[in-house]
Amino acid sequence: MIQFIQNINGISLQHQNEIPLFEKTNIPPDFGDKLISRIYSDGSLYYLSIARDSDDSAISSGKWNFAATVTERGVKAIQEVLEKCCELESNTPKGGNIRGAVTWKIRCKSGIQELLIAGIPEGKYLVFTQIDLLINSNIKPFYSD
Repeated sequence: MIQFIQNINGISLQHQNEIPLFEKTNIPPDFGDKLISRIYSDGSLYYLSIARDSDDSAISSGKWNFAATVTERGVKAIQEVLEKCCELESNTPKGGNIRGAVTWKIRCKSGIQELLIAGIPEGKYLVFTQIDLLINSNIKPFYSD
Protein backbone atom coordinates (compact mmCIF):
# COMPACT_ATOMS: atom_id res chain seq x y z
CA MET A 1 0.00 0.00 0.00
CA ILE A 2 1.39 3.36 -1.02
CA GLN A 3 1.63 5.96 1.75
CA PHE A 4 2.93 9.45 2.22
CA ILE A 5 5.99 9.82 4.44
CA GLN A 6 4.81 9.34 8.01
CA ASN A 7 7.40 11.68 9.55
CA ILE A 8 5.67 14.86 10.79
CA ASN A 9 8.73 16.43 12.47
CA GLY A 10 8.59 20.13 11.57
CA ILE A 11 5.04 20.01 10.18
CA SER A 12 2.70 22.50 11.86
CA LEU A 13 0.03 21.13 14.22
CA GLN A 14 -2.60 22.24 11.73
CA HIS A 15 -1.21 19.87 9.06
CA GLN A 16 -0.09 16.91 11.15
CA ASN A 17 -3.39 15.05 10.73
CA GLU A 18 -4.09 16.27 7.20
CA ILE A 19 -3.22 14.34 4.05
CA PRO A 20 -1.17 16.45 1.62
CA LEU A 21 -2.36 17.00 -1.95
CA PHE A 22 0.87 15.47 -3.18
CA GLU A 23 4.38 14.54 -2.18
CA LYS A 24 7.21 14.83 -4.68
CA THR A 25 10.67 13.26 -4.36
CA ASN A 26 13.33 14.66 -6.68
CA ILE A 27 16.31 12.32 -7.15
CA PRO A 28 19.10 14.14 -9.02
CA PRO A 29 20.90 12.25 -11.82
CA ASP A 30 24.48 12.05 -10.53
CA PHE A 31 25.00 13.64 -7.13
CA GLY A 32 23.22 15.77 -4.57
CA ASP A 33 20.61 15.21 -1.92
CA LYS A 34 17.08 13.99 -2.51
CA LEU A 35 14.59 16.81 -2.13
CA ILE A 36 11.09 15.94 -1.00
CA SER A 37 8.26 18.46 -1.11
CA ARG A 38 4.62 18.35 -0.20
CA ILE A 39 1.77 20.80 -0.37
CA TYR A 40 -1.42 20.96 1.69
CA SER A 41 -4.90 22.14 0.69
CA ASP A 42 -4.33 25.55 2.31
CA GLY A 43 -1.25 26.07 0.11
CA SER A 44 1.40 25.36 2.76
CA LEU A 45 4.55 24.04 1.07
CA TYR A 46 7.13 22.01 3.00
CA TYR A 47 10.54 20.57 2.05
CA LEU A 48 12.58 17.71 3.45
CA SER A 49 16.14 17.18 2.27
CA ILE A 50 17.94 13.90 2.86
CA ALA A 51 21.27 12.47 1.72
CA ARG A 52 21.09 10.71 -1.64
CA ASP A 53 22.23 7.35 -0.31
CA SER A 54 20.33 7.46 2.99
CA ASP A 55 17.91 4.76 4.04
CA ASP A 56 14.36 5.09 5.36
CA SER A 57 15.61 5.86 8.88
CA ALA A 58 16.98 9.18 7.60
CA ILE A 59 13.51 10.09 6.34
CA SER A 60 12.03 9.13 9.70
CA SER A 61 14.48 11.29 11.60
CA GLY A 62 14.55 14.22 9.15
CA LYS A 63 12.77 17.51 9.70
CA TRP A 64 10.30 19.14 7.32
CA ASN A 65 10.83 22.84 6.72
CA PHE A 66 8.03 25.24 5.86
CA ALA A 67 9.01 27.03 2.65
CA ALA A 68 6.09 29.14 1.45
CA THR A 69 2.36 29.40 0.92
CA VAL A 70 0.73 29.03 -2.48
CA THR A 71 -2.24 31.31 -3.17
CA GLU A 72 -5.78 29.96 -3.08
CA ARG A 73 -6.04 30.45 -6.85
CA GLY A 74 -2.80 28.49 -7.30
CA VAL A 75 -3.99 25.61 -5.09
CA LYS A 76 -7.25 25.37 -7.03
CA ALA A 77 -5.36 25.23 -10.34
CA ILE A 78 -2.96 22.60 -8.92
CA GLN A 79 -5.90 20.46 -7.74
CA GLU A 80 -7.39 20.56 -11.25
CA VAL A 81 -4.11 19.38 -12.77
CA LEU A 82 -3.68 16.68 -10.11
CA GLU A 83 -7.05 15.21 -11.12
CA LYS A 84 -5.60 14.61 -14.60
CA CYS A 85 -2.51 13.01 -13.05
CA CYS A 86 -4.64 10.42 -11.26
CA GLU A 87 -5.36 8.87 -14.66
CA LEU A 88 -1.69 8.49 -15.68
CA GLU A 89 0.73 5.59 -15.30
CA SER A 90 4.45 5.81 -14.54
CA ASN A 91 6.75 6.36 -17.51
CA THR A 92 9.50 4.10 -16.20
CA PRO A 93 11.85 3.14 -19.04
CA LYS A 94 12.23 -0.58 -19.66
CA GLY A 95 15.68 -1.94 -18.77
CA GLY A 96 18.66 0.17 -17.86
CA ASN A 97 19.35 2.61 -15.10
CA ILE A 98 17.24 5.65 -14.39
CA ARG A 99 19.36 8.81 -14.37
CA GLY A 100 17.43 11.50 -12.58
CA ALA A 101 13.84 10.87 -11.67
CA VAL A 102 10.95 12.37 -9.79
CA THR A 103 8.48 10.29 -7.84
CA TRP A 104 5.05 11.84 -7.34
CA LYS A 105 2.60 10.53 -4.74
CA ILE A 106 -0.79 12.04 -5.44
CA ARG A 107 -3.96 11.97 -3.38
CA CYS A 108 -6.61 10.53 -5.69
CA LYS A 109 -10.19 9.45 -5.06
CA SER A 110 -9.14 5.79 -5.00
CA GLY A 111 -6.27 6.42 -2.55
CA ILE A 112 -2.67 7.46 -3.15
CA GLN A 113 -1.20 6.95 -6.60
CA GLU A 114 2.57 6.84 -7.11
CA LEU A 115 4.09 7.85 -10.43
CA LEU A 116 7.76 7.69 -11.38
CA ILE A 117 8.75 10.24 -14.01
CA ALA A 118 12.19 9.45 -15.42
CA GLY A 119 14.10 12.30 -17.05
CA ILE A 120 12.38 15.42 -18.31
CA PRO A 121 8.59 15.17 -18.52
CA GLU A 122 7.19 15.19 -22.03
CA GLY A 123 3.92 14.47 -23.77
CA LYS A 124 1.10 13.72 -21.34
CA TYR A 125 3.59 13.99 -18.44
CA LEU A 126 4.06 17.72 -19.05
CA VAL A 127 1.26 18.20 -16.50
CA PHE A 128 3.94 17.69 -13.82
CA THR A 129 5.91 20.63 -15.20
CA GLN A 130 2.66 22.60 -15.12
CA ILE A 131 2.29 21.87 -11.39
CA ASP A 132 5.79 23.20 -10.72
CA LEU A 133 5.01 26.35 -12.74
CA LEU A 134 1.75 26.88 -10.84
CA ILE A 135 3.56 26.63 -7.53
CA ASN A 136 6.36 29.00 -8.55
CA SER A 137 4.00 31.58 -10.04
CA ASN A 138 1.52 31.58 -7.15
CA ILE A 139 3.70 31.97 -4.06
CA LYS A 140 2.25 34.42 -1.53
CA PRO A 141 4.68 37.15 -0.50
CA PHE A 142 5.85 36.88 3.12
CA TYR A 143 5.23 40.57 3.66
CA SER A 144 2.61 42.70 2.02
CA ASP A 145 1.97 46.42 2.16
